Amino acid sequence: MKVYFDTHKGMVRDNNEDNFIVVEKQRYNLYAVADGMGGHNAGEIASDIAINVLKEYFDCESDEFKVPKFINESINAANKIIRDESDKNEVYHGMGTTMTMAVIDSLENIAYIGNVGDSRVYLIRNNEIEQITEDHTYVHELLKQGKITFEEAKNHPKRNVITRAIGSEDLVQIDIFEIELLPDDILLLCSDGLIAHLSDNEILETIKTYGCSESVDRLIKLSNDYGGIDNITIIIIHNNLRGDNL
Repeated sequence: MKVYFDTHKGMVRDNNEDNFIVVEKQRYNLYAVADGMGGHNAGEIASDIAINVLKEYFDCESDEFKVPKFINESINAANKIIRDESDKNEVYHGMGTTMTMAVIDSLENIAYIGNVGDSRVYLIRNNEIEQITEDHTYVHELLKQGKITFEEAKNHPKRNVITRAIGSEDLVQIDIFEIELLPDDILLLCSDGLIAHLSDNEILETIKTYGCSESVDRLIKLSNDYGGIDNITIIIIHNNLRGDNL
């Protein structure tokens, strides 16, 4: 595996409420992006809590490690801590965070994708891009119901309303996907600051043009050139089993 990553506060926000983690071990590798929400830096606190809990649980990996169990238990533990902090401190009331992660079993070449919220995981394979995760947003629900078109969704006044987040409910609904990785597959994890400005095709063409190693910086620059209205975090993972330096 080759991995490339970075984060940027964008051109509008005063601080960066995104957090991310990259931990690679002998068999299992963990990659995750959390995009916090809430006033008075509360979003930054929420995403930081979620990433730290994730790391603590991953550090406790044992011979009995089961990835879906890890995803469920770590996210629900983070949910409880965030809700407790939100109840104790009025400044943090209502804070929460998205979470999207990939846990890769390098022995079996399987990626387990966990997702809550509207950060995304993409799979790039054979020069095609596919969104693996589903956006947990009000606008996406309208799209699924056929009440609005894709074009209407782009500028919908409620396009930033999230329907699922860590910290928003007592119990978290988590989507988990399982993907068999093939040679040269690319996984891209990102917060919604990237997709606020770039289409899936623009992301794909950037990676095809510049390769994985340069595309994180290129994609962040493109997003900021288009306005950078939100924090931007990107992790690109290349399953380069042939050893290509892309």
